[in-house]
Amino acid sequence: MEKKALKCSVIALLLILTSAFLVIPASAQQRITEIPTWLYITVSPNPVGVGQTVYVNTFFSKPLPTSGMANTGDMYENVTVRVTKPDGSVETYGPYVSDALGGVWFSFAPDQVGEWKLQAFYPGEVLDLKNSKNPNAAPLIFGGWTPLPVGAHVKPAQSEVITLVVQKEPVGYNYKTPPLPSEYWFRPIYSTNWEWAKNFGCGCWFGLSVPSFASTGGYDGMGNFNPYDKAPNTAHIVWTKPTHFGGQPGQPVPGDQMSQYMSTTIATSYFEPIILNGILYYTVYGGPTAQVTGWTAIDLRTGETVWEKPAGQTGNEVLRMGTLVRYHSIQEFGCWALLWSVDQPTSFFGQPTTYRIYDPFTGAYLAEIKNIRNLQNFILDWENEEAMGDLVGWYIDRGNLTKWSATNCFMSNNWARETYRPSGSYDWSAGVVWSKPIPSTYNGVPISLSIAAATPEVILLRYAPGPGMFVSTSFGWQITCGVDAATGALLWGPINQTIPYLQDISLLAARDGVYVLGNKDTHEVYGYSLKNGQQLWGPVKLPGNAWSVISWDAEIAYGKVIVWDYGGYVNALDKDTGKLLWSFNTGSSAYDTPYGTYVLWQFGTQSIADGKIFLSEGSMYNPPLHPAWRLAIDVETGQLVWKILSYSGRCPGAVADGFLVEWNSFDNQIYCFGKGPSRTIVEAKPAVTQVGEAVLIEGKVLDNSPGAKQHGIIERFQDGLPAVADEDMSPWMEYVYMQQIKPDVVGGVNVELYAIDETGQATYIDTVCTDPLNGGIFRLLWTPPKQGTYIISAVFRGTESYYSSNAQTTIGVTAAPPAAPTPATPEQVSEEVKPLHSRLDALQTIQTALIVVVVILLLLVAYDIYINRKMLRQAAK
Repeated sequence: MEKKALKCSVIALLLILTSAFLVIPASAQQRITEIPTWLYITVSPNPVGVGQTVYVNTFFSKPLPTSGMANTGDMYENVTVRVTKPDGSVETYGPYVSDALGGVWFSFAPDQVGEWKLQAFYPGEVLDLKNSKNPNAAPLIFGGWTPLPVGAHVKPAQSEVITLVVQKEPVGYNYKTPPLPSEYWFRPIYSTNWEWAKNFGCGCWFGLSVPSFASTGGYDGMGNFNPYDKAPNTAHIVWTKPTHFGGQPGQPVPGDQMSQYMSTTIATSYFEPIILNGILYYTVYGGPTAQVTGWTAIDLRTGETVWEKPAGQTGNEVLRMGTLVRYHSIQEFGCWALLWSVDQPTSFFGQPTTYRIYDPFTGAYLAEIKNIRNLQNFILDWENEEAMGDLVGWYIDRGNLTKWSATNCFMSNNWARETYRPSGSYDWSAGVVWSKPIPSTYNGVPISLSIAAATPEVILLRYAPGPGMFVSTSFGWQITCGVDAATGALLWGPINQTIPYLQDISLLAARDGVYVLGNKDTHEVYGYSLKNGQQLWGPVKLPGNAWSVISWDAEIAYGKVIVWDYGGYVNALDKDTGKLLWSFNTGSSAYDTPYGTYVLWQFGTQSIADGKIFLSEGSMYNPPLHPAWRLAIDVETGQLVWKILSYSGRCPGAVADGFLVEWNSFDNQIYCFGKGPSRTIVEAKPAVTQVGEAVLIEGKVLDNSPGAKQHGIIERFQDGLPAVADEDMSPWMEYVYMQQIKPDVVGGVNVELYAIDETGQATYIDTVCTDPLNGGIFRLLWTPPKQGTYIISAVFRGTESYYSSNAQTTIGVTAAPPAAPTPATPEQVSEEVKPLHSRLDALQTIQTALIVVVVILLLLVAYDIYINRKMLRQAAK
């Protein structure tokens, strides 16, 4: 029996071992001919309201074994979804091709109430390393089995039937995104605050264009118009920060209009702003040679230094621009910001050869691009679906118009374009998107077209020869053509157009389908179409004076062409018709300037945002350094919104997140204008009172901006810097920050006072106004209506200069003591005394009678004693 069991065990073991030997080589050599699949389907939201959009996702449990990334290999083909409506009718969606992972999605809006049935179907296919998105067999990118089962049949599949419930009532969002803030806010903006992001700009001033003699500082390649961010409505200063010694040196140097610390030379750089995500970045320049000493990052809201770094990898780099890109691939989605630098040129006309790229949050080095073309004007392509905000530029190279893309460059060593990871070293040529020939002759005559303007839609090429070098004097004609900015296709031209002979004709602005030429000699402007090159309007003679022909500049924004000039004039025209809409001038300067007016400066120092244009008065090159103001003008009406004593030289101003940042050559400081935080203080005296007694409610509203706490301010306003009315902001800020005359009259801000009783019932008390010339204090006497405890709340609603704030204190009200008796009048006393006198008289009579009775009784007692003693003596005898 034991031998039999042992024999069976040995046989079983041999069978197991034999089976193992049979399985192992079979699996190693087996050719896969059929592949099973599992198909799933979902729909959401479920339930949903009739007419609302639902999203259908159908997907397989795994990718095909011959599927790769970047649309290489096989994809699930001919996927369909059958939708059965409540009335029994059937609609089929598809056929669709899956993505590399096996997913398909679409959306529709159900139009019937009731239960809908959905089921997905897949007919199967034979693997051949092709798909309808990429019909040519290509090597797989990151994917596939080993070996690839080419020729295998993928079996059909169908999903389960799912039910979609459609109801009459609409379905909303469970999560409620917060509304726009009415109080002080800060970055980062929380990712689920979509309403904020829809109404706020990205807090950026990119520095994509280079104003005259600068290294950076313009918003983008079309000019200094930021159409997304808010801008300050008053001259409220949030903080200041010096960049160099500034202002008057003092004796023995004369105190006059030509002896300030140097601030007006075009040969020295002082300040050139770039802003990303509410952080200001700038190169720190030292001394007359503008030696690069480092980079600084400053938080716009706080004025605090985020970081300070050496000037890049080489120690001699200047910040060139910032970029923001939203990249979307199958692997990732979201935004990256980058900071770009170039080597400081070694000569006035020197050209850098390398871009270096840094992380703006830390300043860490990321990558470099060599052999660059030093473009002066870039644009961010917000229409690029893959890389929204892609940095793009155009240039002419050996007769070709060439488009360059930063994303193309960064993806040149990214095998699947699945991640946005600038790293290592790139060659500029890797970013070329296309390079196409441009016309080189017109009617057989050689022409030399150059880029006159670049917009997201059209690249304007222009040739207008003339005899001069530094002026735009023409020979009376121009040849232009328009090229599609996205594709390089010629849209129109070349066309030959007549312009005034030997007159100074230059391009002033281009945007929104229009470009504008200006005749500086006659102070006239002309409008042309970027869509077909034809003249739209003009010449239009602009209001001005003799100084207006010296220099001028222009921007296109909000459907208007805005032109400002050295004569102190700002004119706005309709961009499509040339109609003059309004004209503004700076007025007479009396003896302040030698020009009779306050001249307006050019060199790209303007900024446009939030319906306002910010311009700098003043003049460089020669003294005097006369009084000048930074102007904020309403683009719609031409009315002055605010102005403040300031002159920016050739330094650009930047607008982001509601702040205007500018450099002021009067003291060589950076100024940040914008809405700042406030602080409200309140107290009530006495803290405990009785019903019927008044309390004194008093407090302050203070400017709680960072500048109010900085050196030079906090020492003068030790109890806090008072908040002031918007209309008095400019003279007050000039007094506080610029050492100007203290204004005699300054309006305060309104504070609402409320009393909240023990039940939570709030009672409005009154609105009071603060007194800035007396510390910003407010006060009010108030009598509580009844016994109990109260919260006294002081509410400052905010203004265009300050965010809101509030403060609370408490008081107690006790019951009044019992009322004291009322003193009697003389008459009342007389009437009361008469009965008393009668009673006293009666009592006196009674008292007399009683005394008589007592005396008689005493006499009787004495007599009785006498008789008794007499009788006793007689008895004894």
